[in-house]
Amino acid sequence: MRKFWIIVTLFICELAIAQEAAIQFEQANQLYRSGEYQKAVQMFEQVIKNGYESSALYYNLGNVYFKLDNLPASILNFERAKRLSPNDDDINYNLRLANLRVIDKIEPIPRLFIINWWKSFVNMFSSSEWSWVAIIFLWVAAICGAFIFVLRSVTFQRLVFVGTVIALFIVVLSSINMFQRYQSEQKEQWAVVFSQTVSVKSAPDAQSTDLFVLHEGVRVEFLDAVGEWRKIRLADGKVGWLMVEAVQVI
Repeated sequence: MRKFWIIVTLFICELAIAQEAAIQFEQANQLYRSGEYQKAVQMFEQVIKNGYESSALYYNLGNVYFKLDNLPASILNFERAKRLSPNDDDINYNLRLANLRVIDKIEPIPRLFIINWWKSFVNMFSSSEWSWVAIIFLWVAAICGAFIFVLRSVTFQRLVFVGTVIALFIVVLSSINMFQRYQSEQKEQWAVVFSQTVSVKSAPDAQSTDLFVLHEGVRVEFLDAVGEWRKIRLADGKVGWLMVEAVQVI
């Protein structure tokens, strides 16, 4: 019985904290609408420090930083919002708008159309969203399967059978996409350059050769780590090393 009341108490506390975060989020939005951008940033960041995140939270924070001309922080938060809602048009549009102001124009390595299409298809939803698609269509398949034994018309039975097969196909496809998306979310680690300029080295050593220079706002992928050094790769395939203090992880 005591465990039950402990669980109830924790649940009530969680609801209270969530409600407080919602109030802070709305206050931050009001500050943003009033043009008090610095105060809005502080309020949004406080909500995140309290352990809450959402695509809307990161998206609004990205907008505030954009208003403050803090380009890397703006891109970082738009990227975090996109990670949670990859198919949101507003997030993708504002991210593209912010990237137009990045000094370094890095062209991705050309890939086969079918590879680009499949990657875009998999990245259309996050792993959790793909799991919901799989669950929904699994229920659809179960309901259609039950109707096969209820309907007396052979024609309707065939139609329902086809619907069941299609639903099961979507379940399998969604499960594959969920697994691939989850793997990429766990294995791939991206970051945004925050230093105004940073020299990318040939090795994790300050005395090594400078390969190229990056400017703030560029997105890089982490490949390896040695102490405070990170091996990074750009969208165009260039690889090098830089200090972790020059970037912030998405």
